[in-house]
Amino acid sequence: MSSQTEHPVSGLSNRKQFIIAVGVFIFLSVVLIEIETFETVYEFSRTHEDWELDELIMAALSALITSAFTFAFNAYYQAQALKKEMTYRLKLERELAHAQKIQSLGTLAGGVAHSANNYLQPIMTLSRLAQKQLPSDSPLQPFMEKILLAANNAHNVLGELLRFSRQEPLAETEVYDLQKELDQHQLLYRAALSMQSKLSFDLTDQPCPVALSSSQIADITLALITNAEDSYNSQGGVIQVRLEQKGKMALLSVTDQGSGIAAHQIERLFEPFYTTKAVGEGTGLGLSIVHGLVQGVGGHVEVSSELDKGTTFSLHIPLAL
Repeated sequence: MSSQTEHPVSGLSNRKQFIIAVGVFIFLSVVLIEIETFETVYEFSRTHEDWELDELIMAALSALITSAFTFAFNAYYQAQALKKEMTYRLKLERELAHAQKIQSLGTLAGGVAHSANNYLQPIMTLSRLAQKQLPSDSPLQPFMEKILLAANNAHNVLGELLRFSRQEPLAETEVYDLQKELDQHQLLYRAALSMQSKLSFDLTDQPCPVALSSSQIADITLALITNAEDSYNSQGGVIQVRLEQKGKMALLSVTDQGSGIAAHQIERLFEPFYTTKAVGEGTGLGLSIVHGLVQGVGGHVEVSSELDKGTTFSLHIPLAL
């Protein structure tokens, strides 16, 4: 994130600005009293009573006081207007920087997706050939199916990245059963974790049709479980994946008992490129992608966490009924 220089006026609170203006007025009043200005004026007016100076002086003092207060409030409101203008300008600058970063990401993603697809094609082709040459009852057949499934999911994700980089409309998403996808791909998810981590599934028996593709469901689940594993700081631990149906929503939650997340960090978790991990250990895109996919189908993500006790990500996804 590029640093922004805050305007000096924006650092002053409304109360401070008003106190400064009133303080100047009180200071001037005290000075006038200390030098006996009012007594001098009174004696002078008594000496020249025929000039009707009382009325003139009272009018002048009234005008002076009114002008002072007018100046104070005018300065206050001008400072307020300037503060709002600077805040609005800083907001626009941040939004512009964010848009430029996303545009650069799209260009980079297009190049990466194109190159990765070239490497992926022989993996898919050779895996299909190997699967055909194996006997149908070979114990390696289930593993070959998982390899092909992972390769196809990667191919679909890369295709979406290419369409995004070219600003083409994304392919229409079919409806998939979230319960079935999670249940069938448990082996794939367990293979993504280290030996020290234990993945537990608690899935409803009811079908949960959602407007997410199979590869998108895999992206969401893998991002959440790998993020949960990272919270154990390479020590490994239990990660629970739970799916239940609540009314017209599917509730997918991933819970760990790791290091937890500080409250001020939770607010920024879904920002692109934001990460709480050390340099070189994370891109800050996984949770941003999860948030974008869930929000894209009308859902939302909730995070509850406590330091040194664990974190739960709860995804509320509308059912495609």
